[in-house]
Amino acid sequence: MSRSTLNFILDLVSFLNLLGLTITGFIMKYVLPPGTSGMGRALHGGTGRGIQVKELWLMTRHEWGSIHFYLAVVFVVLMITHVILHWRWIKSYAKSVASR
Repeated sequence: MSRSTLNFILDLVSFLNLLGLTITGFIMKYVLPPGTSGMGRALHGGTGRGIQVKELWLMTRHEWGSIHFYLAVVFVVLMITHVILHWRWIKSYAKSVASR
């Protein structure tokens, strides 16, 4: 496999991973926002400690958070790999900037 093909595949996978991070982050922020630990009615003048667990596609906020975390770990690994593949260019650019 040529280096340019490897770079393209890495960039494509990184983009899709970042898209997944964005979607899971949006879900956790706007669709399943953090609650009040099951004390919602008690804190708002109601009675009881009714726990209302919100779900999206049979997953709770914490399960979405786990997916978000693992996507973030994969993204960091992809970015480290990206830097390793471009290290020669990074060194050359740093030398040209330093020589100015």
